[in-house]
Amino acid sequence: MVMPDTMAGTGLSAFLDRCGDTRAKQELLLFWALHPDARFSRLAVLSALECSKLDTERALAYMVDIELVNTHSDSGLTTYSLTLSEKIRQMLAQLNTLDWGQRHEIFSHIHQVPGACSLVSGQEGI
Repeated sequence: MVMPDTMAGTGLSAFLDRCGDTRAKQELLLFWALHPDARFSRLAVLSALECSKLDTERALAYMVDIELVNTHSDSGLTTYSLTLSEKIRQMLAQLNTLDWGQRHEIFSHIHQVPGACSLVSGQEGI
């Protein structure tokens, strides 16, 4: 298991290369950048993204596995939240400051596994 603090040690581009190698992962990173302090159910996360549910579920499971996203059990409902790692939060805050063109540029340099979702979220503010 890779720890989030280790992943963030070399800058935003390297972080995105390791954690955003699919469009679903990129969408999730943008989602968590916009909502760093919130908790969401799996269904809420799946509904918020423009990716297929299967791709999003795989990306979410990956992020839980590497401890970038935490799980919580609240009265039998599993919710998800961004890690408390300050380094990861700083990376995502930096990602959130980029405009669409900058995000497109940085993501276009990352090897991507073909997927059925958009390159950048259509949500305003991401």
